[in-house]
Parts: sequence; structure tokens; C-alpha cells
Amino acid sequence: MRSTLPCSKQKQLERTNSFVRLFDPSYALHEYKHLLCRFYGFFAAVEPLLFDNLTAEQSAVLRHKVKAGLLAKDLNILGMDEAELHNLPHCDELPAVSTFAQKMGVLYVLEGSTLGGRVISKHLKEHFGDAVLDKLNYYSCYGDNLGFEWKSFQTFMGGQFDDKPDEIPTVIAAANDTFLTLHKWLDKA
Repeated sequence: MRSTLPCSKQKQLERTNSFVRLFDPSYALHEYKHLLCRFYGFFAAVEPLLFDNLTAEQSAVLRHKVKAGLLAKDLNILGMDEAELHNLPHCDELPAVSTFAQKMGVLYVLEGSTLGGRVISKHLKEHFGDAVLDKLNYYSCYGDNLGFEWKSFQTFMGGQFDDKPDEIPTVIAAANDTFLTLHKWLDKA
């Protein structure tokens, strides 16, 4: 199933100003904070829907994939208090997540982004040095277990749809919709 998931929409997302700026020599810590605010606004809106109404098995495997708390922790360390965090705008145009197939398409994008997070985390450490080390909880969420987490997720996801090939187009459509939604959300910034 992996080879059938979207790539061009991911490339479009990676070309948003928010990601391009990450690698600019003049990138500032306040820009990083703003990016995390935007991510928080997306994750805080979509995660309650993603992790709602799962079976016990699905929940056991997926519950630790929640990232809004990691973003909140980074933003707290960057000086944002709970009241400010609570008042951040939340994304109001979310991808559809009413079916498990749609949820898995969204999670495929969000979990896949952790692979890029390794590159971003390394770059931010080089760019900001010690000033950012304690502010990378989101971008280095799995630490040394990243490869294991990604493979485990892929195995779980594949197992969910091996006997339901007719649902794979729904997974792909949800993944594409997630890329587009994130692109629009980050472009509003």
C-alpha cells in the first residue's frame, strides 16, 4: 500500500513558505515558535477526531501517536503560557475523519512527517545551537525509535487494509486531503 500513497501533494506542502523559511540562514526563533503555533492549531483540532471511536486494538496501537501535547510543551518552553496556548486559533477546515480509513490516511501523513522531523530537528540544532535543544519535543518525538515507530505503523496500517482493498482509495484521498489542508493552514500564517 505504501507505494500508492501521495507524493506530489507532500512536495507542495514542503514548498510552503513555512518550510522553506526553516532552512533560510536568517530563520529566527520567533518564526519557529510561530510554526509550532500553526502546527498546534492543526493537531489540537484534528487529534480528538482521529483518536475517537477506535477499537481497543486500534487505540492500543495508536494512542501514543498524539502530538498536540508535545507541541504544547515546546510552546511552553518558548514562553507561551496555558492561557495563550488555549487562545491559539485552531484549524477549522480539517480533512474528513469519519471513517477508520480516513483516519488512517490522515495519520499516514502525520506519522510520515516524523521522518522529515528528524532532518528538521538536526537542522534546527545546527542553526540555533543550545537555544533550541529543549524545544524539539515535537520534531524529535520518537528519538532513536523513529525507524521502529514508522515501520510498526506501516505494518499496523497494512494489516488493517490487507483484506479491504476497496478502502485503500479512501485512505489515499484522506492523505491527499491532509496535505492540502495543512498547506492551506500553513499558508494562512
